[in-house]
Amino acid sequence: MLTHTTPTTQNTITAEREPLVQVKHAVKAYGPTKALSGVTLDVYPGEVFGIVGHNGAGKSTLMRVLSGLDAIDSGSVQIGAVTSPSVKGYPGVRMAYQEGSLALELSVYENVYLSSRSWIPDRRWHEPASRRAAERLDQIFPDHGIKPTDYVDDLTLAERQMVEISRATIADDLRLLILDEPTESLSGSAVDHLYAYVRKLRSSGLAVILVSHRLKEILAVCDRVAVMKDGAVVSTHAADSVTEKDLFLAMGGEVVTERVGSRKRPAVADSSRPVAVKVPMPTVDGAQTWIVAHKGEVIGLAGIAGQGQEQVLDLLWRRSSDVQVSAALAYVPGDRQRSGILPIWNVARNLTITALPRLGRNGLRQVDKENSLVAEWVERLKIRGGAGASITGLSGGNQQKVIVARAFASDADTILLDDPFRGVDVHTKAELYQLIKSEAGKGRTIVWYSSENTEMQHCDRAYVLRAGRIAGELHGGQITDERIISLSFAEARESSS
Repeated sequence: MLTHTTPTTQNTITAEREPLVQVKHAVKAYGPTKALSGVTLDVYPGEVFGIVGHNGAGKSTLMRVLSGLDAIDSGSVQIGAVTSPSVKGYPGVRMAYQEGSLALELSVYENVYLSSRSWIPDRRWHEPASRRAAERLDQIFPDHGIKPTDYVDDLTLAERQMVEISRATIADDLRLLILDEPTESLSGSAVDHLYAYVRKLRSSGLAVILVSHRLKEILAVCDRVAVMKDGAVVSTHAADSVTEKDLFLAMGGEVVTERVGSRKRPAVADSSRPVAVKVPMPTVDGAQTWIVAHKGEVIGLAGIAGQGQEQVLDLLWRRSSDVQVSAALAYVPGDRQRSGILPIWNVARNLTITALPRLGRNGLRQVDKENSLVAEWVERLKIRGGAGASITGLSGGNQQKVIVARAFASDADTILLDDPFRGVDVHTKAELYQLIKSEAGKGRTIVWYSSENTEMQHCDRAYVLRAGRIAGELHGGQITDERIISLSFAEARESSS
């Protein structure tokens, strides 16, 4: 469980040291979209600096600038004594990317070699690359279960994220580590191990920039926190003198706080409604039962990540012979880069692809209907950039909005959601929770897996899975973080007593 340690105060950091990172009035635009509109901030050695803000606030763009991938249009960036990055970026700066930067067709140690050639000999590099990969994974994520020879394409999302983070730290001249949404794919123990390592880096005098939507983690780990909005830093706070609510208000105002804070328990669905989904599953005590969802019901698949939730969704999506599910299905995948977005298309074409059959007439497209549908969903979910924007030019959260909109814009009776709000800000989450509730009210059935237990509180019922078996079923107000954790570990406690 993530623990809070009192961070070094801002006064101590700034009084004794010069900034490692100095950004002044940085501006960056991609075509008509201004991603950065005058960012100014300092980051000091020996501090963990948090950055928060809604999707599209400019966080990832700023990180790309600091890592040397993108150049600013105006303003200045200085890291150490360097004001202009080389083709390899700024010296001593490494970044673990939110969407991942690993070559899927290569092994773990081959990926490490590609990004760390300056510290690994060119001749007979296989063994030292494997050793450094294994050592760093062991240091950050004990019991990770990843072999250096494993191919990245065969790893789970969580395992890939562990490799992504570990690889970023393998640099003999490391001075600044940038972590962009590092915990979105990680389970609780892996998160704790990561932040324990971050604290070690801080104590050794390195600087760490942490970008995250998880405000509790930000406040527990960081020394200072900057809030970004509309491409600029609007406020900076000492982490030990600010609350989650303060950050909510700085990011978007009271409406966000009220909507996220009002977690009304949904009523238990009417079991007299037709059964829309039925999946046979064993229980932890060996009995045979089913995961059942009735028409208009929101069903959660809860528990520790990797316990069979995604396999249930896969059975439904593939319409396995032993499951019952409606003919019209839509699926929001967990890995948006690999299975979600269509990178060569714009927002409009990504959004309408599943709706084309019902929008056409006599086999011909009706462009006016397509445009109307796109306009409706762009406005409804406030997709930044608009219909004509390149999907790859959007922030991760806005890409996710498009994928979710694509599913709900289809004529599917059942919607399958695989951790759909990973990397999505709290305001957008509130809007999407309302969307799920609204669509369920229209009779759609939703089966939803989330790696965040608190999201399951928006479900009518939740099945807690452990090792591919049902550990328990929770209804309405029973769906709490504590109950989910209790059921997730019940068998382990019993076996150890």
